[in-house]
Amino acid sequence: MATADWYLTLLCVLSFCSGGLAIQCYQCDSNEDVTCPSSDSFDTTINGVVDCNSFEAHTPGQFCMKVYQESPGWGGWQKTTRRCGSRTDFGVAWGCRWTWDYTGIFRETCYCEDRDGCNGANHMSFSLLSAVLTVFAVLNNAVRL
Repeated sequence: MATADWYLTLLCVLSFCSGGLAIQCYQCDSNEDVTCPSSDSFDTTINGVVDCNSFEAHTPGQFCMKVYQESPGWGGWQKTTRRCGSRTDFGVAWGCRWTWDYTGIFRETCYCEDRDGCNGANHMSFSLLSAVLTVFAVLNNAVRL
């Protein structure tokens, strides 16, 4: 393996590492807390983050989650839950997934682990640097084959 390839691979691996410290996430449920709204913007100045490996975390974990649910029809409801996560339904702990259940309830589940409090945003995304480096490494190795 050439020296430049080794450094590129190391850089890609390090971009996915979180530094060994526990991530801190927002933890609230819009049905139980007025400071955790579903329809308005989330105010990070009045909500605190919790260490996901502490006793304060309702669900311990290695990444943050935000789950938004909305029911259809007249008198429909909305619910947003922010918390730590340790297991995903999809195997990958970044990005968002959209589903509908058999009753028509829409569910958006977003995962992030790129920075503390990443589940406080209205729209979540994964690290652009990680994605670019990964694509570059894959293309670099594919050209050599």
